[in-house]
Amino acid sequence: MRALIVACLLLAACAQAQPPAPTPSANLPEHIRMDLAQRDAALREPGIVSAGIGETADLGGGLRVRPLEVLEDSRCPQNARCVWAGRLRLRVAVEGVGERDIADDGDPLTTARGAFALVAISPGAWTDLPRGALPYRFGFRRAA
Repeated sequence: MRALIVACLLLAACAQAQPPAPTPSANLPEHIRMDLAQRDAALREPGIVSAGIGETADLGGGLRVRPLEVLEDSRCPQNARCVWAGRLRLRVAVEGVGERDIADDGDPLTTARGAFALVAISPGAWTDLPRGALPYRFGFRRAA
C-alpha cells in the first residue's frame, strides 16, 4: 500500500504544471513582431473569418472553406526590393464543391455556395523570417 501511495505522489510531482513555453514569435526581431500584430488584427476584423491549414472557416450560408496547402508563396519580402510583388496561391476545399485554388489578388472565387476572397495572410514575407518558422493563418471574406 505504501508503495502505491509513494508511486502516486511521484506521479503527481511529475505532472505538476510546467511553465508555459515561449511563443514562436517571442524570439523574432521587433519589426516582424510588429507586423505579426498588425496581421493578426487584420485577421480579426469584422466580416473576416480566419483558418490555418486543415481548419475550417465558416463564412455562413453553407459556405465553408478549409485551407489545404500553400501552392506558392512568392510574395516579395517587406525588407527587400523586388521587380514583382509576388503572390500567395492556396488550395482550399469548399464544402459541397470540392478543391479549388485561390490567390491573394483580391479576386473572389465564385462557387455554387457563394463567392469569397482571400483577404489577409499571416505571417508576412520577410528576408529574416525562415519559411515555416510560423504557421500560416488565412483570412477569408464572403463576397457580395
